[in-house]
Amino acid sequence: MAGLVSGCATAPHGDTSAATGDSTSGKEPSTVPAAASKALRQAAANGDTDQTSYEAPAARTNYVPHKWPAPSQDLWSKIRSGFKLAPNDERRSVRVWTQFYATHTNHLSLSLQRAKPFLWHVVHQVEKRNMPTEIALLPIVESGYNPSAKSYMGASGLWQFMPGTADHMSLPRDWWYDGRDDPIASTDAALNYLQTLHQRYDGNWLLALAAYNAGPGRVDNAIAKARANDQPTDYWDLDLPDETTQYVPQLLALRRIMMTPARFGVNWPKLANAPRTRVVKLPGQTSMKVAAHMLGISETRLRKLNPGMRRWASEPGGHDELLVPAAKASAFRSKLARIDPSHLIDRRTHIVRRGDSLSRLAHSYGVSVASLRQANNLHGNRIRIGQSLTVPRPGSHESAPPSEPTQTYVVQSGDTLWHIAHRYSVSVASLKSANGSSVNTLRPGQKIEIPGSAKPPAPSTVVVHAGDSLWSIAKNNDVTVKQLRRWNRMDKGTPLQPGSTIAVDGPAPLPSFYEVEPGDSLWSIANRFSMQVNTLRSLNDMSSGATLQPGERLRLQPEVSG
Repeated sequence: MAGLVSGCATAPHGDTSAATGDSTSGKEPSTVPAAASKALRQAAANGDTDQTSYEAPAARTNYVPHKWPAPSQDLWSKIRSGFKLAPNDERRSVRVWTQFYATHTNHLSLSLQRAKPFLWHVVHQVEKRNMPTEIALLPIVESGYNPSAKSYMGASGLWQFMPGTADHMSLPRDWWYDGRDDPIASTDAALNYLQTLHQRYDGNWLLALAAYNAGPGRVDNAIAKARANDQPTDYWDLDLPDETTQYVPQLLALRRIMMTPARFGVNWPKLANAPRTRVVKLPGQTSMKVAAHMLGISETRLRKLNPGMRRWASEPGGHDELLVPAAKASAFRSKLARIDPSHLIDRRTHIVRRGDSLSRLAHSYGVSVASLRQANNLHGNRIRIGQSLTVPRPGSHESAPPSEPTQTYVVQSGDTLWHIAHRYSVSVASLKSANGSSVNTLRPGQKIEIPGSAKPPAPSTVVVHAGDSLWSIAKNNDVTVKQLRRWNRMDKGTPLQPGSTIAVDGPAPLPSFYEVEPGDSLWSIANRFSMQVNTLRSLNDMSSGATLQPGERLRLQPEVSG
């Protein structure tokens, strides 16, 4: 599953002073999401400022407080006990993002699930540096805690490093290994970078976070502009890109929910305060297949823990560490100490004969010429008779990380393959391929697999300004008004509200919940979100005669298992 919300979308390529990342694949739009625009419109209509006393509709006054375990026992409790940032709960942007997270619970749950193998290491490094433990929540904002997250602008990993910033922070990137995707190495680099920014802005964490997102150059320019105009230079008053003005509120919204999750209808999970993974040093170049066999786990699982490893083996003479399940680390170290290093490589050797060429050998062994060159450190096509060549396993030249596991979906009454595919933005063909003939006829209660991350890249969005119309927005983005209405679930005659966000090249994300408004009916809600009425009833355990009440929360997406 891809991530929750975006990082930065403002950094130019190769600018080492610019942001670490941008909108990652599967992440929500970086501007205020459509799901939260109702709150913004209401506040704007009332003339509220960022200090508005508006309370997110998801907040509940009658709730049983969440019982947190002792910090020594629970990792999330440990994070919560180390909060140091000012909460800024009164700010409208923080409250709007609180509402967003509280209604997009599937996204939040999957982020917390993905954090499990890496969170202990992140918290350990944050505490070692005496940083606010809110920083351990930042990868939720950046990547949804997905170490394989990629962005269209080139940012990568948990912390969404751009190539230039990765080079600036000495994160290695080559054919074998990408340190940006290494959860341990990238965490160390990200926290070092944040510490440097913290010092740059005289101990102001909000400015440091803004600079992490937009780049220190932009923050410096915004401060200089404010000083020139005799204006305040704190984060909340600076003229920063929209992505950056929403960046810190996203983190503070997570902090706010974590302080009282039951208040917002969020069931925050427990996680033992113990490492789930350990770093093991390798004695030499090691095949991922061999290491997985020694560990007694699948190669796919090992690769998911080590997305920085781009090839079939670790780099010869390069990065020599693997992240492995904690329970298996000790036995793995013992096996590595006893094994002949030559047995750690799953490869073939070819002795060059007369008539051989790289292209012929590549065709014969089912690999690419590029992989042969890289495996043997060749810079051209020349090989000599008698030369020993390493032949990588077929497919080992592919650099794409393994896909995330499928999600299980429980078929609801009235579902069709088309509706399920449309809801999760996958094709009907991919659903059939993932489930075989079992999905030719669907029945309520049937479990099917949603292939891949089941979340598409977030659509591009524009913020509506006074005087805008659907026609003008459609013209400026080379789409039709009909497409805009369909993607944003807008009826004819629905007025545009300045400050709201419009998706301009794909469907706006479907929220987990919808708050019933006066005049709503099950039919109008189902039609708005491209659902069947029976599905909406089934999702909310409603009888055929049930009535709707304004303010009631309806579930729009079934709970899914990661």
